[in-house]
Amino acid sequence: MASPNTWLGGLGLTGTVFENVPDSLASTVTLSGAVQFLDTINGNDASAGTTPFLAVKTFAQALTNSAANGLIIIGEGSAETLSGSQALSLAGLSIIGCGSGSTRPRYTCSGAVVFFNVSGTGFYLENLYFPASTAAPTARIDLTAGGGYVKDCYFECGASDTNRTIRVPAGGTNARLEGCTFAVTASRPAIAVELSGATNDVWAVDCTFDGGSYGWSDYAFKISAAALRTTLVNPSLVGASYIGATITGTSYKVLGTSAGGTNKVFFTA
Repeated sequence: MASPNTWLGGLGLTGTVFENVPDSLASTVTLSGAVQFLDTINGNDASAGTTPFLAVKTFAQALTNSAANGLIIIGEGSAETLSGSQALSLAGLSIIGCGSGSTRPRYTCSGAVVFFNVSGTGFYLENLYFPASTAAPTARIDLTAGGGYVKDCYFECGASDTNRTIRVPAGGTNARLEGCTFAVTASRPAIAVELSGATNDVWAVDCTFDGGSYGWSDYAFKISAAALRTTLVNPSLVGASYIGATITGTSYKVLGTSAGGTNKVFFTA
């Protein structure tokens, strides 16, 4: 195992696109894997990526330079449109964006693929913005390995998002979604989150499912396999956003629901 590296002042750097980091990077950071800085505006893939002033330019290069238990920090205002599936196979990899609101790094899917294909255990993703897809991805994030964690990400769901935004198949045990927003922007995306396999102990905490004026063509949160111990805490359901458990043998809890607009119904087989 590599020796731990500690940044006592955090990983934000005043005067750069890495200044406005989330709280998770604003104070002492210790990790055993390498750090990669990614800046699609001013970066250069010939650089090492190891400091804010040596940032790489593309997501692909940051992944190439990364190792298990590493960290990719993406600068505020960065944006890429990618048609290929991004294979995220490194165990313990974290990807964190800088900025807030629409200035967060923006990643648009333009291919009929699994966009972020997560097969590494303990994957962590925070503070990215996903505009509506321009093709029909199978999923924008596929959590196929255990312990995946997606936090404070924003997903526009448009006319091409006709499958699901986040999918958790059988291998995605102990997945956690926290503080994410799934917002419909055009007619009519299908599913925000789908548990498509017999997975266990998936949590969705403080997430917003906003059907807008169009609604979803399926359930906003869909349990379509015999998943066990699924827990939704404080889901906010807006604009015809429904939760559906469509297979017998599931077990789930829904706590602290906030619902507005049209009626909200919980369906179970």
